[in-house]
Amino acid sequence: MAELAGGFPVYSVDFYTSAVTPEYLAALRRDFQILVEVDLRVLGENDLPSRPPPGYISLSAEYFQAGLRLPLHPFPRRALTRLNVAPAQLNANAYRILVGCFILWAKNFATELPFWAFQYLYRMKSAPSSAGSYYFQGFKGTFVAKCPDSDKQFKHLWFYAGGRWLHGHLARNELPRSERVPVTFRNGYVWTRAPHIPGTTRGMVTGLQNLAEHERD
Repeated sequence: MAELAGGFPVYSVDFYTSAVTPEYLAALRRDFQILVEVDLRVLGENDLPSRPPPGYISLSAEYFQAGLRLPLHPFPRRALTRLNVAPAQLNANAYRILVGCFILWAKNFATELPFWAFQYLYRMKSAPSSAGSYYFQGFKGTFVAKCPDSDKQFKHLWFYAGGRWLHGHLARNELPRSERVPVTFRNGYVWTRAPHIPGTTRGMVTGLQNLAEHERD
């Protein structure tokens, strides 16, 4: 991590040039049915993924291949708030894992995955080769199966999203401050051991872990 002349930090992702064009964003909007209330903007010459303009967040187009959608669903919104990271601080596989865990839990138990149950499965770690970036590592082996071993493409596909980009046609400033997704890069919340969870929930988690790999893909 370096510093600009003004003293603001510059993170590893800021050194990648975005290949996203207005035409690319138009196709992204069409392919993933992004509402017109969500403003999509390409990065300018001096723009940085770590410091989006007021009212915007930074995203990678590759996140959509990983299961993320706009408007942003409440579960990843709450996860990002709890993790104390901006959306662009997670790699694409982290979103595959978040979305995959949410879907597996909902499909099997018809309820929303408690975040502390997610913390029992995975921990968040700082990426040693990419300052300011984080990834998830399983406590008990791989839970969400068949994530790519490496996905560097997301670092070249940055864009900004603003307007009403939250579920319920909400803008970020319409939420209580405690529920607002971080927008600029910061130190994330990491945990080194799985939390204690109730026996009933632990049994539910174990049941999912015992599913065949193709059911966790």
